[in-house]
Amino acid sequence: MESEMIRETAPFLVGILLSPALMIALRPQWSSTLRFAVTFLCALVIGVLTSWLAGELIAGPFDPDSWIAIMIDTSLVMTGSQLAYRFVWKPLLGARFHRAVAPAGQTRS
Repeated sequence: MESEMIRETAPFLVGILLSPALMIALRPQWSSTLRFAVTFLCALVIGVLTSWLAGELIAGPFDPDSWIAIMIDTSLVMTGSQLAYRFVWKPLLGARFHRAVAPAGQTRS
């Protein structure tokens, strides 16, 4: 029972730690579509790795349970990263990143 709880909370916790890395990697000049695509692809890769490490992909790539495990873990990573970004990392680090990267034509203060 405890291992099941850890297996389901691990992707969410990894997603929380994904947000600061994405804040550093993503550029404000990129379109919102590109930033979303990069964020989602990172969540998908981490979701697949989490499912694989938890042993949920043993049945093979054609088993529906494997695909469901990947979808659940990916959604947990994405949810954790977006909630952490919105409520923790953006208020803490957002102002620092916005000061460091000024829009074109403006000087940094």
